[in-house]
Amino acid sequence: MSAAQANLQAARERLPQSRAALLPTVTANVTPNKLVNRWDGGEQNQQTLVAGLSLSQILYNRVALLAFAQTTPWIAAYADDLDGMVQTVFFQVVQAVVNALQAQEIAQLAENNLQLMRRHLQSSEARYRVGEITRTSVSQAEARLAVAQADVTRANNDLAVARSNFFAIVGMALPEQITLPALRQATEEGELAFWIGQLEQRPDMRAAEKRLTVSTLAVQQEEAGHWPTLSLTSGVNHTWQRSTIDQMEGYNLGMKLEVPVFSGGMTVSKTVEAQAKRAAQQAEVDRLRRLAYQEIEKARLDLLTNQALATSLQSSVTAARMARDGVEREYRVGTRPILDLLDAEHELFSYLTEQAKNRYTLTLARFHMLAVVGRLTMEELVLPGASGP
Repeated sequence: MSAAQANLQAARERLPQSRAALLPTVTANVTPNKLVNRWDGGEQNQQTLVAGLSLSQILYNRVALLAFAQTTPWIAAYADDLDGMVQTVFFQVVQAVVNALQAQEIAQLAENNLQLMRRHLQSSEARYRVGEITRTSVSQAEARLAVAQADVTRANNDLAVARSNFFAIVGMALPEQITLPALRQATEEGELAFWIGQLEQRPDMRAAEKRLTVSTLAVQQEEAGHWPTLSLTSGVNHTWQRSTIDQMEGYNLGMKLEVPVFSGGMTVSKTVEAQAKRAAQQAEVDRLRRLAYQEIEKARLDLLTNQALATSLQSSVTAARMARDGVEREYRVGTRPILDLLDAEHELFSYLTEQAKNRYTLTLARFHMLAVVGRLTMEELVLPGASGP
């Protein structure tokens, strides 16, 4: 982002530079001169000092005018580049927060499952000691405990990676309490055509369109090399002569008209070059538009897919919890083996883990939907503790 800020600052300097070409130029000059004439029998020395001030003002120069006209879209394009970079960095921060929150919740689910497996093992050992179950059932509980311990280790490692990634992006440790801002508009609203209609608002599209405008003006600027230029010139000078006491003053005021006659084909060649560059920029605009269409369509499909998956997982979690509760009641009265209960617990844990992952994936998909249309800005967000519009 620092590079985009520096590029924008450099682009802004183009405005005073192009304006300076249209402003008058004033030049001061001092010219000492010594003239020596020799002939047979003598010589003559004459020393003069001339001080002058000259002024030149462009009255009409189409090349300079078109160069000035390019500055506004030129600067605006770099401003759009910076806007795009800001949105990219913001989405990276959102992604880092989502990944960290997801890792925290999965680690907590894994820890809860580990504690549950420990209780099941303790219960199995107690029932084994009184002869209600066999040693095989205890071994099965021990095996599931080992799997739960591995899940906790994996989840904690993923959490450490997520925290490290957050630090790398944000430059600070992950806070203990962190939440994401809410979105002002539900991204599920609107058909694909609604989102496609906003692709021209993407920062990269806006910047490309402005650079296309600059390229068009550049073609006109090169063609203007055939146009005449008109300028006003004036000057004043004072001359001192050392050999005499004479002093002279001179003034001039005039207009200068220059009409290009022959430049060896330079103007035509530069015009063709500018036209080719404009065609290349038009191709870049078309390529970005196709890429934006693809990204928007994919983001929309990902959002709908995760929405449907959220509904499906909610049903699966509800069914798995009911099944676990039923198996647990049957296990307590001795009509189900411990393995069935462990399987039911593992299935519920798996669905809860997938549901947690889907919840954060869906959250990220909503932010991504705004990002691909260039609307991931503060105006679209409701910060924690703030009220909506």
